[in-house]
Amino acid sequence: MPDKSPKRLPGRPKQADTQISVQQTIILTASKLFKEYGYETVTLQQIGKRCNVSKPTIYYHFASKPELFKVAMITMFQNVRRVTSDFLDHAEHLEDGLIRLAEARLANPHAEVETMIREAEPFLEKNQIQEIREAEARIHEVLATHFQLAMDQQTLREDDPMFLAETFSTLMLMGNRENTTQKYESNLALGQRLVGIFLRGAKST
Repeated sequence: MPDKSPKRLPGRPKQADTQISVQQTIILTASKLFKEYGYETVTLQQIGKRCNVSKPTIYYHFASKPELFKVAMITMFQNVRRVTSDFLDHAEHLEDGLIRLAEARLANPHAEVETMIREAEPFLEKNQIQEIREAEARIHEVLATHFQLAMDQQTLREDDPMFLAETFSTLMLMGNRENTTQKYESNLALGQRLVGIFLRGAKST
């Protein structure tokens, strides 16, 4: 029996598809502006103008500027977590995965994120700050899981895996120092150097 249900016109997206697209556009645009100018300077009018939507449209998707900031930060940390997990899950060895991860992080440094979050904290609710920090902590949890696995396999000496995760993330902030990156021919070369120091230390053998 032929399907007699009404057909959607070609090229006309479903309403839900459009809403997702607009929401993601707002999040991406807000993230870029917050990172470039800081929390307090950026206005919803600026965000709307940059992504060609009205201020009421932003309020349709996000209750307030602090809520938009929270979602933007969580989305950014979720993306970093996904990349971290992909590199480490598919690496043949921990060192290979860490080098690939280091290369990616050094190519997209975001040391100013911490400064930006601290600037925004006075305008955020406690639960919003907590959700942002929890999203950040989940990146460290992925790293810690792989460090613990390496310890279980006796390819890494026993230590606090979460401390190692936080230390590794701190090393990645080297990518924000222009005088450091200029000394190396590529982010890969710098990543290899940092991972080597991280895994083996500076002590002579």
